[in-house]
Amino acid sequence: MEYAVVDVETTGLDPTRDRVIDIGILLVDSTGLVQGDWSSLVNPQRPVDATFIHGLTDEDVEPAPAFSLLLPRVVELLRGRAVVAHNASFDIGFLNAEFARARYPVTIPRAAGVCTMDQSRIYLPPGRHNLAACLERAGITLPVKHRSIADAQCSAALLAHYLETELSGVRYADTAQDRHGNLVLPREWERAAEAARSIQWLDIADLGPATLNS
Repeated sequence: MEYAVVDVETTGLDPTRDRVIDIGILLVDSTGLVQGDWSSLVNPQRPVDATFIHGLTDEDVEPAPAFSLLLPRVVELLRGRAVVAHNASFDIGFLNAEFARARYPVTIPRAAGVCTMDQSRIYLPPGRHNLAACLERAGITLPVKHRSIADAQCSAALLAHYLETELSGVRYADTAQDRHGNLVLPREWERAAEAARSIQWLDIADLGPATLNS
């Protein structure tokens, strides 16, 4: 199984109301090696609002394409791959919301994702679980910039660390609970691979021009 490590920056925290303004995707092989990357700013067609988090302004994203115009490339990169992100529910939730706005009738199930935040409870010593804290405990020196491609690189580095740690037979817990009290199991990537294979991705060309409506 190959992975698509995703990070999105957004106008806020609610995918039903807020929009993606920056998306980065790294393609990673089964060993954790990065094979390629892609990123783009996105015009959210509404005010940015959350500039204090990522530094992006309305002027930065105004000339960028709408998400619907990026949809063919995003689908191409995600197709057949498990989605990896730090706080995967957040990124997958925003992807699905943008798919729906673009009238693309595919939903990525959370089960097809690997959450590097959740897996930190298994493969890292106890501590905080934000991206910077996880990187520090893993001994990874990449900076957290709150920009999509940079933070996707951080998540990819954590995934590679977890894969290597599991291969070495090292765990700090056999099970854990996420911040919502849900059970966290090791080797989430194996279950995500099966779920990712079950997604019936549709070709954009087969859906007609209405798909690209924003």
